[in-house]
Amino acid sequence: SHSYVGPDYSVQKNTGKISLEQIDALSVKSFPLCMRQLHRALRDSHHLRHGGRMQYGLFLKGIGLTLEQALEFWKKEFIRGKVDADKFDKGYAYSIRHNYGKEGKRTDYTPYSCMKIIMTNPPSQGDYHGCPFRHSDPELLKQKLQSYKIPPSGITQILELVKGMHFQLACQKYFELTHDVDDIGFSLNHPNQYFTESQRLLNGGRELKKELSNSGNSQQKNNGQESMNSNLPPTSSNATADTELEGLEAYFTED
Repeated sequence: SHSYVGPDYSVQKNTGKISLEQIDALSVKSFPLCMRQLHRALRDSHHLRHGGRMQYGLFLKGIGLTLEQALEFWKKEFIRGKVDADKFDKGYAYSIRHNYGKEGKRTDYTPYSCMKIIMTNPPSQGDYHGCPFRHSDPELLKQKLQSYKIPPSGITQILELVKGMHFQLACQKYFELTHDVDDIGFSLNHPNQYFTESQRLLNGGRELKKELSNSGNSQQKNNGQESMNSNLPPTSSNATADTELEGLEAYFTED
């Protein structure tokens, strides 16, 4: 019951169709809260620690950023902070290329599923990765939702779901409230699924959205939503890639 069996978002037909100039706007209207939080932190501090870079970098890969776009995106932001261009090229660019399968064993790493984000590598002080519904203090989560103009009744519903440890259902409620729909019509299991469904809903109606969710997520309807009470580790559909991905963090540990 802890396996993620949906699409892995490793092959994207829309690769290269998203421009870097679009990311700020997309982060507000179509990113799940975990990725919106990472994007805001990156824009504010011009840096993310390695857990955030891994989670957010693979998400951006999944929504269609090419390797060249990713290198430009991270380099521009980091050199606005305390990292000069030479240090970026020596300390960070390798890991980005590695994520895209261009270094090391050339594994095509896939974006993290909700289950992986919720149940592995919890954030510590100074980190912005993880699941806000799972890892944020409820009062801080409430303040963040207020700042994003979520209505009080919706915040109450989200916090009740969080209290019951229904973290993915809380994210589904966040989707409904930010897209002004009563029922999203699918079971949310992946941040990149959230983005894809959001874009379909905003750009073309719900028929296409339902077609997508039925094609890849029918096995997930009864998976995962009630499983957040468990401390069992998740099972990966690609254990070898997961192991290599953990090893990759050795290359990506600069603060």
